[in-house]
Amino acid sequence: MRAGGVSGWFLAPAVLGLAVFAVWWHFHASFSRLQAWADENGLVILRREYRTFFRGPFFWTSSKGQTVYRVTVRDKAGHILDGWVRCGSWWWGLMSPRVEVRWDEVAPPQKDPMMDRWGDV
Repeated sequence: MRAGGVSGWFLAPAVLGLAVFAVWWHFHASFSRLQAWADENGLVILRREYRTFFRGPFFWTSSKGQTVYRVTVRDKAGHILDGWVRCGSWWWGLMSPRVEVRWDEVAPPQKDPMMDRWGDV
């Protein structure tokens, strides 16, 4: 047995442990920033989807260190809002507490097609 062979048995679990910790920290930090943003703005997160590839309006402008969520939230007035949330900054990634949101545009209310403006007043 070589003298250097034993250190490999200790190095592999250490590297694996570090990789597992890095993945855990990435998702934990990302969700923590998302939840803090919602709490600060008086929102309740009803649905969140971590987006890896389809990042909506943040597709071309996000770095590897940033995370993007598709969210549905309820505000204090009870309104339901859908949008995209990006956590982290371009350079510092999730080391930054920065959170950006882009809300979906709400379509204007449609007129009732069965309403006659002269007869149904």
